Amino acid sequence: MPTWKYTGKDVSAAKAEESLKAIKSACFGCDVHNADCSIAKAAGDVSGMTECETLSVREQIHAQISGALAGAKFPIKSPKDLIAAFPNGADTTCRVGDLKMTAGEAGKLLKASDFPFKSAKEVADTIVDRAGL
Repeated sequence: MPTWKYTGKDVSAAKAEESLKAIKSACFGCDVHNADCSIAKAAGDVSGMTECETLSVREQIHAQISGALAGAKFPIKSPKDLIAAFPNGADTTCRVGDLKMTAGEAGKLLKASDFPFKSAKEVADTIVDRAGL
């Protein structure tokens, strides 16, 4: 059963899917998304939650990073811009069980040569690989 990370409440998969559908229906259909969009952030959070039941820790962290960057504008050309793209900046946190990683901690795993990033998937791939997950 998925758990809402902000309260620890367990919800049914059906309820999570229903919530995701409602959130997506609220989208204004902007041509460009950015990290400040609360609708994109909420959709990413709920989407990551529904995918977590059968995924490995690596896959769950990957999904959370990708979800957190769902509204970011790419390419991201610098570490400073990447941190700014996360909803809560360096304090944005991915968590699976006892494993917890902030965007600030994850950023320390990156090198200048990793930039520019072209997608949220590319960021997530690099971070989970360097973290050894």
